Amino acid sequence: MELYQRYYKNTYHAAFSILKNREDAMDAMQEAFITAFQHLDQYTGIGSFGGWLHKIAIRKSIAYYHQNKKLIPDDQLENKLEMSESQEEFENLFQELHPTALENALSQIHERYQLVLKLYYLEGYDHEEISEIMNWSSSNCRTTLSRARAQLKKQLNDKKTTSQSI
Repeated sequence: MELYQRYYKNTYHAAFSILKNREDAMDAMQEAFITAFQHLDQYTGIGSFGGWLHKIAIRKSIAYYHQNKKLIPDDQLENKLEMSESQEEFENLFQELHPTALENALSQIHERYQLVLKLYYLEGYDHEEISEIMNWSSSNCRTTLSRARAQLKKQLNDKKTTSQSI
């Protein structure tokens, strides 16, 4: 119970950041705790327990997402723009945005793109880890991330243009 009390808020927020639904996030959080308790013997003590639990929660949330959402293949998504900015410039943009503005822009793009951007930029997963979590090829992960950046950039530019014309 002490572990639950200590980590439930962070675990819930990790799940909610992916699922965007209170009930689904609660279910994923519960599944993460059950899995963690069932596999406590696998926690090696390397790194924090909270970090280990957070990873479990992210994976459970993604699994829950896959089970409950129909994913649209990348080639059917409408935005196939290429990103003109360098990776570093985009990372700076992502970090400098006000959290509310970022969340608003993210909410306007495709869910699959939201997920990959959050995993890469907010959770700190690399391409290989995202590929494993999402069960994608490495090239599919890179392509999806590139398209997600382009769609987010377009969304931010559209908002900027709209606010300047008012």
